[in-house]
Amino acid sequence: MENVNFAVGFDSPRLGYGNVVLQNPDLVTIPRGVCAVLGSNGAGKSTLGLVMEKGRYAYGNRLRFPKADMKVKMLAFTDIHALTGIEVQRYDQRLESTVNDLVPTVGEILGEKAMSPLWRQLCEAFSLHDTESKKVNYLSSGELRKLLIINALLSSPDLLILDNPYIGLDAASRSELDNAIRGISASGTDIVLLLCDGADIPDYTGSVIRIEERRILPPVCDKESIKTLRESHYGNVALPEEADLPARRGSTESFEIAFAIEDGHLRYGSRSILENLDWKVKAGERWALTGPNGSGKSLLLSLVCADNPQAYANRITLFDRRRGSGESIWEIKDRIGYVCPEMQLYFRSSLTVEEIVVGGMRNSLSQYRKATAEELEEARIWLRLLDISHLAPRRFDELSSGEQRLVLLARTFIKQAPLMILDEPLHGLDAGRKQRVRRLIDLLVSRNNSSLIFVTHYREEIPSSVTLTKTLVKL
Repeated sequence: MENVNFAVGFDSPRLGYGNVVLQNPDLVTIPRGVCAVLGSNGAGKSTLGLVMEKGRYAYGNRLRFPKADMKVKMLAFTDIHALTGIEVQRYDQRLESTVNDLVPTVGEILGEKAMSPLWRQLCEAFSLHDTESKKVNYLSSGELRKLLIINALLSSPDLLILDNPYIGLDAASRSELDNAIRGISASGTDIVLLLCDGADIPDYTGSVIRIEERRILPPVCDKESIKTLRESHYGNVALPEEADLPARRGSTESFEIAFAIEDGHLRYGSRSILENLDWKVKAGERWALTGPNGSGKSLLLSLVCADNPQAYANRITLFDRRRGSGESIWEIKDRIGYVCPEMQLYFRSSLTVEEIVVGGMRNSLSQYRKATAEELEEARIWLRLLDISHLAPRRFDELSSGEQRLVLLARTFIKQAPLMILDEPLHGLDAGRKQRVRRLIDLLVSRNNSSLIFVTHYREEIPSSVTLTKTLVKL
């Protein structure tokens, strides 16, 4: 790249992509090196990334680049669909054998690239080992993110845009990504990090551009100001109280054991993911489930939620009943409130946001009935509790990834299930909404005496109501 001091210049006061328009009155220029773009959920960060990658000649946008053939690549978690060419329509189908016949392995997707020295070098840098033979739907969210980044780096982009790159990564993997970004930047590739939480700004960041209410602000480049942004939060928000929660519908269930597994195991081919696992979650207990990327947390939860056929090869108890003793999958699902990264990755719906939230309170046999006025009003209460009332009439596929996560949380919370399973629920949320979600979890489980399994890589994310911890190790 030529010796110039900008990675991208914006020469138009309005920048648009899709149906989102950003105001750019200062004609902002993105400096070279590592630049963080910081904004709350829905502020317009992903739109700015798409403008740089795909919208340089559209929507009236006027952009300048250091060279005419500038190669720009943007990565988001949902890009796994574009990488594989396979889309599973429902997250709870991704482990079924009929679906897996169609899903490629990592080696089949990458072909000759997986044989290259650069592939091996990058896999070593990201601690991504023995991946070529795995089907992509068995990769953890952290492994998927690493795979996407490595695949992008194989094409040697001039500018790499990473949309919330840290979500789904454990502490060691975050460190590996930081080391890789330093090396990529030193080699001449410019990096833009799209972040929603100031705490995620890495210490080697050279500049920060804030987006507030879809208005792009000039870059901040001095270290003290960047440090202030890193330590500041969007979190000075009024948090909900128990009185704000809708009443719980239906009767309270009585059981002693929400979930238990004895001498549990989970294997795919010759690869063992879980072995000799014993764990019991009693009624009213609140657990944190932790462990590194690839240790099997999400696959363990697929056994709990009746998504994984290997449940029948294990000794599992759900709500005091031995799994495989005649209960239906839908009877199990109707008693569990569940959200996970895979649900967001595979969720497909043309319904409005409020209709999607209504679906959370329905049993499995009444999902497609028209929403009643009473149901829509309760959905709007949960959207208000999560501070996303303005999204009610929007379509799910029009939302940012953080907004989608909040909608799926509302869909889970409205169910007020006796067992809540929240797999990394704070993925991609700004600091204020992280506080709000933790507060709602504490209020719900305390009032309803719900059992809780809360999955996270970071102890600071764990709600105060959680008192027990189960840690998995990677085999």
